[in-house]
Amino acid sequence: MQLAIKTSQKLMQVLSPQLVQHLEILQYSTNELEQYIYDKGNENPLLVVTDASVKTQYEDIMQLASYSDKSYSARYNAPQQHSFNAIEMKFAVKESYEQFLMEQVPMHKNLSSLDLKILTFLIQSLDERLFLDVDLAIVAKKCHTNVLHVEVLLDLLQTFEPIGVGARNYKEYLLIQVDNDELAPKLASRFIEADLELVAAQAIKQLSKKYKTSLHDVKKTVDYIKNLKPVTTGDKFETIPYVMPEIEVERQGEEWLIQLNRGYLPIVTIDKHYVEMLKNDPNCKTYFKDTMKDALLLLQGIEQREKTLYELARLLVELQEDFFHKGIETLKPMRLKDVADMLNLHVSTISRAVRGKYMKTPHGVYALQTLFTKGVMNISGKMDSIMYIKKRLKELIETEDKQKPLTDQQLTNTLSAEGIQISRRTVAKYREEMNIMSSYNRVFG
Repeated sequence: MQLAIKTSQKLMQVLSPQLVQHLEILQYSTNELEQYIYDKGNENPLLVVTDASVKTQYEDIMQLASYSDKSYSARYNAPQQHSFNAIEMKFAVKESYEQFLMEQVPMHKNLSSLDLKILTFLIQSLDERLFLDVDLAIVAKKCHTNVLHVEVLLDLLQTFEPIGVGARNYKEYLLIQVDNDELAPKLASRFIEADLELVAAQAIKQLSKKYKTSLHDVKKTVDYIKNLKPVTTGDKFETIPYVMPEIEVERQGEEWLIQLNRGYLPIVTIDKHYVEMLKNDPNCKTYFKDTMKDALLLLQGIEQREKTLYELARLLVELQEDFFHKGIETLKPMRLKDVADMLNLHVSTISRAVRGKYMKTPHGVYALQTLFTKGVMNISGKMDSIMYIKKRLKELIETEDKQKPLTDQQLTNTLSAEGIQISRRTVAKYREEMNIMSSYNRVFG
């Protein structure tokens, strides 16, 4: 046997510990970040963590660069009577998940009274895991409709926060999470649907052979699935995380004011007494170096998180100005990738920034994720939002000749003449989702 030495070049991206921690902090929701800060304070003697509710004077860890022109400006914790008071909200009586979910219903327009009835029934039929605890056929019978109609409303419910609500079983719970993650491995859904037992057993080689893919990709997918959010346990009415918007956007005169609400987060500082004590102790040289590095990573991570959230909010106000003026019906199609490119960031960074974050707008509180909508390309090369297309369909049907209702093909032709290129089947799908009958039933139904 002949031995030989071969060399090859391989380009790899290695994330520094600093970047890894910054990304970790960025993806935390408000409640998660608060807990993370307290945990770090307990671990690191150099850190002093002061609870926000007892602080007497607030001082930013590092002041962000202000941004102000004729359209936008930023303010941080400006004391105003009408400003958002997250501390008072946090210590208010906890709401039930039922109420929490019902408050998300108005975000979705064009729902008929029957749609609202079905959606309410589904919400009231969730168990302690927030899984659906009723058969769709029973819901259809009780609400005097068909199962397909109920499925459409269940699909809507499964887009609500927290992610996974409305799942009918554990597999569907995992699939909902995968569907909501643009960065999910491409085989994740197939593994869950067909081979969850092999995933649990970490049968990497067996999965690799079955799906004809590399061991590396299989392991990456299996690790991803095993790290998905576990099922909520305990009393659902006691475990609700109160929604605290990280960002508040409001109109003042000709300007949009963007405020990061961080007054409710603990204040993090470095204890100078401990610094001097450890710094001058020759036996603690390595320990001091490690703890100081860890403390600075936390401070820098919080600062970077704020900077990223502010830049994201500023861009959203710029791209979705109609939404901030008029409401959800004017929301334009927008993808994570498009925003990432504009901010010169990786799409995974924007995905982390959006995860579990909320924004208070003149029209209510919205999950940032809901502001990223799909769309349909029109003949001008721009994207029309699905919400806009549905609104236009409803307008055409409401103004049609009631004796000669427009068929789906006629509706398709009209939209096509307006530059919206979609198929007749898609028109039929959107019409059914809005619970609008076919042209035949609109005459004789």
